Amino acid sequence: MTDDALVASLQDAFWREVEILLFHHTNPWELDEVLVAWGFAMGPCEAQDLVGLDVVRQRQGPPVTPVLSRMVAEGRMGKKGGVGFYRYPGRGGAVIDPLIEDLIREEAWFARVERVEVHDDALVTKVLDALRDILFQMRSSGLSEHDAEQLMTEALHFPVVRLNDLRTV
Repeated sequence: MTDDALVASLQDAFWREVEILLFHHTNPWELDEVLVAWGFAMGPCEAQDLVGLDVVRQRQGPPVTPVLSRMVAEGRMGKKGGVGFYRYPGRGGAVIDPLIEDLIREEAWFARVERVEVHDDALVTKVLDALRDILFQMRSSGLSEHDAEQLMTEALHFPVVRLNDLRTV
């Protein structure tokens, strides 16, 4: 697998987990804020907006929730379109868009998903658990620990100083 394919695979797996967390527990700005405060260089929702939600959706394969598909269908393409998980007035910086929280809650309601708010630490734990699983899969496919960790820091902006947190179970 090429480096670009590995990056895309890693990002897709991470972003699928993010979508599940949004659907069941939180909203984009709270999740991004928690992960940036924990040490990520950028929140995953804002990162997806930069890539383009249509690109993320197309790469993702079968939808894990109806959220991303609906966002793209409504023209929420991310920063390039001026709106995604956030609004980008004048193509500037990210601004909270309460309509996206309504969209997520509405889709959860239609799917009969009972949303349960969880503490910030629990969100980080859920993200780390998902990343450990992804890291394990990469290592099982023959990628060295060093290369897998380097990929995590480059593709996900995972904080280098926190790599030990992925090694603990």
